[in-house]
Amino acid sequence: MRIFALLALLFWGLAGGVQAQEFEGKKISVVEIRYNGPKTVDEARIRNLMSSKVGVIYSAEHVDADVKALYESGSVEDVRIFAEAVGDTVKLIAEVTSRDEYVAVGFKGNTKFSDEKLAKECKLKSRGILTDEVILEARRSIEKYYQGYGYPDVTVTHKVQPTSKPGKSNLVFLIDEGSKNEIRRIHFEGNKVFTDAELRKEMKVKPKGWFSFLTKSGRFESGQLDTDLDAVLDYYRSRGYLRASSPGIRRVPVPGGRVDLVIPISEGEKYTVAAVNFGKMTVFKPEQLQPALTLVANSSYSSKKMRADITMVRSYYGSRGYADAAVAPDIRDAGPGRVSITYNITEGTRFHVGRVNIKGNAKSKDKVIRREGTLQPGDWFNSVELETTKARLTNLQYFSDVQVTGTPAGGGYRDVDILVEEKSTGSVGVGFGFSSIDSIVGFLTLEQSNFDLFNPWNFTGGGQRFAMNLRAGSTQTDFTMSLVEPWFLDRKLALGGELFFRQSNYFSTYYRQTNVGAATSLRQPLGDHGSLKLEYRLEQVKIDVFSNTPPLSEYIVGHEDGSFVRSAMALNYIYDTRDSNIQPRSGHKVDAVATLAGLGGDVKSFTMSVQGQQYWNLKWDSIFSISGELASVEGLNGEPVHVFERMFLGGGRTLRGFKFRDVGPRDYPNSSDEAIGGKSLGYVSFEYTVPIIETVRAAVFYDTGFVNATSWDLSPSNIYSDAGFGLRLRLPISPMPLALDYALPMAVPDKQAKKGGQFNFYLLYQY
Repeated sequence: MRIFALLALLFWGLAGGVQAQEFEGKKISVVEIRYNGPKTVDEARIRNLMSSKVGVIYSAEHVDADVKALYESGSVEDVRIFAEAVGDTVKLIAEVTSRDEYVAVGFKGNTKFSDEKLAKECKLKSRGILTDEVILEARRSIEKYYQGYGYPDVTVTHKVQPTSKPGKSNLVFLIDEGSKNEIRRIHFEGNKVFTDAELRKEMKVKPKGWFSFLTKSGRFESGQLDTDLDAVLDYYRSRGYLRASSPGIRRVPVPGGRVDLVIPISEGEKYTVAAVNFGKMTVFKPEQLQPALTLVANSSYSSKKMRADITMVRSYYGSRGYADAAVAPDIRDAGPGRVSITYNITEGTRFHVGRVNIKGNAKSKDKVIRREGTLQPGDWFNSVELETTKARLTNLQYFSDVQVTGTPAGGGYRDVDILVEEKSTGSVGVGFGFSSIDSIVGFLTLEQSNFDLFNPWNFTGGGQRFAMNLRAGSTQTDFTMSLVEPWFLDRKLALGGELFFRQSNYFSTYYRQTNVGAATSLRQPLGDHGSLKLEYRLEQVKIDVFSNTPPLSEYIVGHEDGSFVRSAMALNYIYDTRDSNIQPRSGHKVDAVATLAGLGGDVKSFTMSVQGQQYWNLKWDSIFSISGELASVEGLNGEPVHVFERMFLGGGRTLRGFKFRDVGPRDYPNSSDEAIGGKSLGYVSFEYTVPIIETVRAAVFYDTGFVNATSWDLSPSNIYSDAGFGLRLRLPISPMPLALDYALPMAVPDKQAKKGGQFNFYLLYQY
């Protein structure tokens, strides 16, 4: 079908060339749509696809683009556009033959699943236009559904059956289900260097296990087996076994409709690199590139390192504007078990940036996309910056697909083409959650990550971030509303604002704490990983002491009952190299903040805190992490440090073997054993997790820390510690892991804090 479309475009270009010269530059006064056959596509859609409209200037280039856009929409079978003179203006006539409309969807060959089930899975509406895209997407959905239930060889084709009504057809999917194949075992033949377990780790296809209802293990697509075999062979080649090969994967039927996968391996000998050289170059000298190589003389041959080195060389050239530079490795034997490598480079031509073209953004403003780009017209064309631009746009989470490419523009220029496919950026969540700290909580969330305050009633497309959250339960009520403009004054400067109301009963047995206020902040990125944030916060903090508070509880009754106005400025520096903020495997984060309260109001204090996290990804995808904090607070001008600024440990994210906020100085010698907190603290947690299945990890941990009564006292003389184990669960209902921990106290200087083993469950996030 696309061949005919291209031929039609060619015919239009040849036949309309003379006509284009006659009307070029004149204003269009009429655009008429004529249908050849039934009118199955609305006229408004045809007009929306055309850039040639009443009032604009006629352009043959625009008309050619209109013909192309109509064909690519999939809505028309044929289209021709004619121009007629109307005085000093132009009349355009678009003759279209629209695609048939499907009025019914049927299935043939399906025995395992009903028509109703497949109709639901293919996600087709009750009727619609028979475009290639719609049909292909439906076929893929059906195939994916079958493959998910152990039918890897399913094939789906289709046919269109005309009905008695012109322009109306039935769409019938023809299904060859194939046989059901669930994987019982995967084993290898001929492997001596690496074990079956090591090689199986390189495969995405897994044998069916106990948790297959969660992990979908045992099911596979035929194409995935080829990909997995390539991954296994690359594992060998990245460890020196250059000639590793396999004739292919065998499926051996076993009882119960299952199969064993048998993978023969010819390992060959291990190779080392004798020398690494470069062919002829003019832009760089070999000594400029040699230090950046990872595959060097006398090291084991590695296909992975070779690919990295090729990427590095192309990046060097791309950073100088040589977008077409190509690198071809020439691998030759250099004696028994040794090879020499020569990188032959085709340098190509250097380019400048021409235009930056943006397409596909129906909601997002051009400037929201353009400001993430690192190349501007006139710059040297840089292929490395293309990847940077793509990564930055992808990280916005506004688009389901981002393509950033360079296209020839003539005269030594390359245009930068940015093509995006937008996705929904708003979400509404209603449900309930719970933890061992704050009991059961109902919540309502409303978020829009591509918000536009200045686009009333639509409120999307401006790149701002809006969030509103309400949490309510037996122990807390929490409402926040926030808005962030990440490019304030068209600079990479984030301006944020927040309104909040928080009422918490779980801080203490003897009082309720309520915080009401607002905050505003400015955040400036510093390099690729750092940022500096300045925040001003004004809030009223109210402490309501309950009637059952012991009368001799001097600290709580005498100092804390009442309302306080807190006006505070905070300076926060963050440096974050973690590979993920949900489940980090490598990198570190440092978060340092200094807060001065006393710019008016009733609270006068100074607080310093430094938090840190470090992660290592070890063998078998295990993760070892260390996290901790040092902090202190001091009252200014002789003012007390109120309970809502004092420091505590204990609970799910600090010392897990102790109750929440139960580690710290107490209300002695009075009748209450309430922990009233200290003015200095320090703690460190060590944790090691290993995967059980893809969505479940087992954890062991050790926590230790102290809380001291005086400011700037970081002496670990009264050290608490605990040890325990737990699980980290990735559930479909939550984007973040759920942590379940059980810990036993070990060192307990204050016996009042020893309450036995503690069970904690909470959402595990490290923002």
